[in-house]
Amino acid sequence: MRKKIKLLSVILCVLALTGCNKSSQNELTISVATSLLNPINEIIKEYENENNVKVNINFGGSGTLKSQIENGADVCAYFSANENFMDELVEKNMVKEDEINVPISNSLVLIKSDKCKYDIKSLKDLLKYDITMAIGQIDTVPAGQYAKESLEKLNIFNEIKDKLVYGKDVSAVKNYVETSEVDLGIVYKSDSLDLKSSQVVLEIPKNLHENINYTLAPINSSEDGKKIIEFINSKYSKKILREYGFLINYIYKSFINICFNYFFYIYNLYIL
Repeated sequence: MRKKIKLLSVILCVLALTGCNKSSQNELTISVATSLLNPINEIIKEYENENNVKVNINFGGSGTLKSQIENGADVCAYFSANENFMDELVEKNMVKEDEINVPISNSLVLIKSDKCKYDIKSLKDLLKYDITMAIGQIDTVPAGQYAKESLEKLNIFNEIKDKLVYGKDVSAVKNYVETSEVDLGIVYKSDSLDLKSSQVVLEIPKNLHENINYTLAPINSSEDGKKIIEFINSKYSKKILREYGFLINYIYKSFINICFNYFFYIYNLYIL
């Protein structure tokens, strides 16, 4: 009887160890722009429940995440807040162009701390006052790049650049304004839905910057990455993304590229 008990104990230990090893093997990592923190946390939680898998989400500025992937980060999918960083991974053969999705887009808004008393009705009003303003780091945070582009289009960037504070991501920019460390900040519209100690002053015209398209792709054609991306593109996930203020796109980047290539082919053939 004791031998049977010992044998059963050994079997249970082996099963437990096997289960642990299996659990560790079913652990994935995806890299996601910080501006997607809330919806992606919600989406991935459901994905984990449905697929019995652990997904680690590495949030950060899109440029920082891209650099990590280039340096060998073990990531199966990348969700960037712009297209340029994804294109750079295509050039390095880490992403296939026909596997890139453009599921959502966004817009920029100017937010103001509740303690700021300046009357700001347009971006050019920034020149009227001795303000401090936060934007994302220009090299690594797409929102910072779009903000700079908008200010440059109005020929005011050089005049106010000494008043700027740079955040490591959009959440940092938002926090600077919410805690009144700065008067103003430029963030995504999706990040402005839950402001507590600040308010939206104006929506920045879209013609002042590139289209804010989020790109999503598996790294090195990862099958795990493709499966997660399929779930992010599902109706369930798109509904969550819409609730968090993102605009839903219904075409893929590859299709857009085909259309542009066809247009230029016809242009060269019949017009030039």
